[in-house]
Amino acid sequence: METLAEIRIALDAASDRLARGLVRQPAQEFLDDLWTRVYTGASVDLQPYIWSRLVELGAGLMLPADQNSRFQPPASHYRL
Repeated sequence: METLAEIRIALDAASDRLARGLVRQPAQEFLDDLWTRVYTGASVDLQPYIWSRLVELGAGLMLPADQNSRFQPPASHYRL
C-alpha cells in the first residue's frame, strides 16, 4: 500500500467485513494480517492515521489497545 487512497480502501473493506460479521479467521490473526499489509510499508506521515484506524478495528474485534500492546502508536500520533 502506497497511497492514502489505497490504504483507506483496504481499511474500509476490513471495517465493512467486521461490521457484516464476515471475519472468519481468529480476531488477532485478522488484525495482525491487516497490520502487516497496511501499516508496515506505509510512509511515516500516514502511520498515525493507520494506527488510529487499526485501534478502532481492534476494539471492534474486542482487542482493545493498552500500554502493553504490540502495536504502539507512532511518535507523532494524530488523525488525518
